[in-house]
Amino acid sequence: MKELIRQFKSAIKEIQTDIASLKEPKFVSKRISLEQEHYLLKNQLPVKLVIGKKHHIPDILYIERMSYQGLAPWGRSALESDIMQNAKSLYYVLYDGHTPVGFLGAREETEDIHITNIAIVPDYQQIGAATLLLMMLEEFALTENIPSISLEVRVSNQKAKSLYEKIGFRSVRIKKNYYNGDGEDALEMNWLLPVAGPEEREKRHADEYH
Repeated sequence: MKELIRQFKSAIKEIQTDIASLKEPKFVSKRISLEQEHYLLKNQLPVKLVIGKKHHIPDILYIERMSYQGLAPWGRSALESDIMQNAKSLYYVLYDGHTPVGFLGAREETEDIHITNIAIVPDYQQIGAATLLLMMLEEFALTENIPSISLEVRVSNQKAKSLYEKIGFRSVRIKKNYYNGDGEDALEMNWLLPVAGPEEREKRHADEYH
C-alpha cells in the first residue's frame, strides 16, 4: 500500500510539473536559432546579427540616441520590460565588429507580427542594414506561419516609406496625432507575405542586401 501511495504522489507531482510548464510563457526569442550570424551588406561590409537580450539593452539605447538626435523613445525600463517580461517580443541587433549599428523590435500576434521599432545608426543607412533586419523578421514570420507584418511610420519619413514599399509594405490608414511630443501623424503599413519556397526567399534576400 505504501508503495502505491508513493507512486500515486509521484504521478501527481509529474502532472503538476507538466501543468506548470504549460503555464510558463514560451518566449519568442528562445524559439529562434539563427542559421548564420554573419552577413554582408551592399557595400560588402560584414555585420553580425544577434537575438536581442538583456545585456544588449545598452547597445539598443546607443542606437536609439544615434538615430533620434540624442533621444531614446524607448528608455531602459521600457526595453527591460519588453525584452525580459513580454513573451511575444523579439529583437534583432546588428553589429559592425563590436559597434552596434541597428536594431529591430517586434511583437508576435496571432495573425501578424507588429514592428514596434526599427532604427539604424545614420552612418550605416542606405547600405541594406534595415532591409536585412526586415528580411530576417520575414523569415521568422514564415517559419511561424504568420501571414503578415505591420508597422507605423511618420508620414514625413519619405526614405523609410520608400524602403518599406520596395520590400512589399502597402499603406493601410493614417493614424492622427500618433507620435508623442510633436503629435505627428503616422502611416500604418502592412506587408502580406508571399508564398515562396526557401530557395526563392534565399535568392530574393541575397538580391536585397548583398
